[in-house]
Amino acid sequence: METKVAANDEQCYEVFEPFCRWKKEEGLDILEVHLPGFKRQDVRVQMNNKGILTISGKQSMEEETASPPSRFLKEIKISTNCNTSGIRAKFSHGILSISMPKKVPNLSTQLSGSGDKIKAAEIATWSAINYYLLGLRSKILSKDMVLKMAGVALGMALGGYAIYRYPKSACVQN
Repeated sequence: METKVAANDEQCYEVFEPFCRWKKEEGLDILEVHLPGFKRQDVRVQMNNKGILTISGKQSMEEETASPPSRFLKEIKISTNCNTSGIRAKFSHGILSISMPKKVPNLSTQLSGSGDKIKAAEIATWSAINYYLLGLRSKILSKDMVLKMAGVALGMALGGYAIYRYPKSACVQN
C-alpha cells in the first residue's frame, strides 16, 4: 500500500489506495472497499453521467493521534451491463459494499435474432416474470398481507364448500 502525505490548507492527510474486492453473483456485482478507521459520515459515493463511480473519504480530526488522518479517492468505470438506477451502497464495520445490479436482457431482441417465432404477448409475459423474480429478492411479505391472503383463501374455500354442500336444486321448494 503506497502512502504519501498531502497538504491541504492547515491540515495534513495521509493519502492511500483502499483495498477493493469484487464479488460476482447472479444478476449482481458487489464491490467491497475496505476502509478501516473510517466512519459512515467520512465516506462519499457519487456517480456522474459518464458512468464513473467516485468513492472518496476523509477522516475527521476528532482525536489527537500520532499519525495524520487518512483520505482516499477511487474512481471506477461502471459496466454498460449495469442498471445504474439500482446501485446501492452500505457501510458496516469498516467495509463499504456497493451493489450494482445487472440489466435484465431484453428477450425480444434475443429471440428475433435466433429466428424463433414467439408472440409478443409471450415475450411480455416472460419479461414481466423476470422483472418480478428480480424484485422478489428485496421484498418480504408483511404480516398484514399474509393475513389478508389467508382470509381470502378461507372465504373462497367456505364459498366452494357451501356451493358443494347445498346445491341450487335443494333450495328450491315446489
